[in-house]
Amino acid sequence: MPKISEEQRERWEALYPSGDDTRTAIADYMRRSGLTQQDLGRRIGYARTTMNYFVENSYEALGSDLRIRKAAWDFMRAHPLDAPAESAGRLYQTENFRLLRSYFYRALDQSQAILVDGAPGTQKTYVLEHLIAELNRSDLSKNGSGRRAYLVRARRNIHPLDLMKRVAESCGSIMEGNIDRILRNLLFELRGRRVLLAIDEAHELDIDCLETIRELLDRGKVGMLLAGNHGLRLSFVRNRLDLAQWNSRLHARAALPGLTEEEVRSIAQSELPGLPQAALDKLVALCWDEAYVLPETTLPITKRAERGTAVKQRFLSARRLFRRIAEISALKEAVA
Repeated sequence: MPKISEEQRERWEALYPSGDDTRTAIADYMRRSGLTQQDLGRRIGYARTTMNYFVENSYEALGSDLRIRKAAWDFMRAHPLDAPAESAGRLYQTENFRLLRSYFYRALDQSQAILVDGAPGTQKTYVLEHLIAELNRSDLSKNGSGRRAYLVRARRNIHPLDLMKRVAESCGSIMEGNIDRILRNLLFELRGRRVLLAIDEAHELDIDCLETIRELLDRGKVGMLLAGNHGLRLSFVRNRLDLAQWNSRLHARAALPGLTEEEVRSIAQSELPGLPQAALDKLVALCWDEAYVLPETTLPITKRAERGTAVKQRFLSARRLFRRIAEISALKEAVA
């Protein structure tokens, strides 16, 4: 095992919590995920005896515990049991949620490629984070048969190599080397298992990036859910010749509709009990937003959609709703 340099040691010490904090986190993680100590050790590359030494706080006799702390935290961060705390608002069983959840498990269980687009504020990222945490809680302890899902965030002008490094990091795989090496490592890590790769902000990916991750779909039978704004579907239409291979593999395309007025009122009444009717009506009015969309939401693509003709569409934004709810709640607390 290569020796850790002083520079690397200092960086890891800053990035990874102490041994006591790691042991506490491991105990909670095993309790909630159903993993045994031996299961977790096997997942992070350590034998049962070594894990026993670490958990019993006797690892110092074997040397520094920095590597095992890093391995444990890398695994737990790659397989979260909760959506990030900073996500805004609670999760409600809206039509957006039900639609995205349906496509999430369809892509996962049938190794399909599915494109889901929605305007900013339709809770795509928030729902995906919750679905992945939900899956980890139910499947991590199923040795050999458990399903896996990983969330990767794209960004504008990302290079294919940087994208593959993000994929490897999200999956807990090796990030070093060129695209081919990272791909080989990923195919090895994900082999023989139902896996979903959810790409958030996928409208930012260019053709080279899409073709690079398509290898995971073709060679690894990894399910793909591409989520982005309405520019994602427009890109697949306008670049239909360059993306012919991708378009032939897409099993479904769907557009998230945004919240209904009934859903907005129900959520507001749950979050702000006793809100006067006039204030509720004003809140609903403040939640309207606009986005440009293709008029068709399903295949087959018509001539109008082929030309990329986008139209302006109003929708009720979950982001605006929870922002207003937070503002009203803060105002109530200040007055009280």
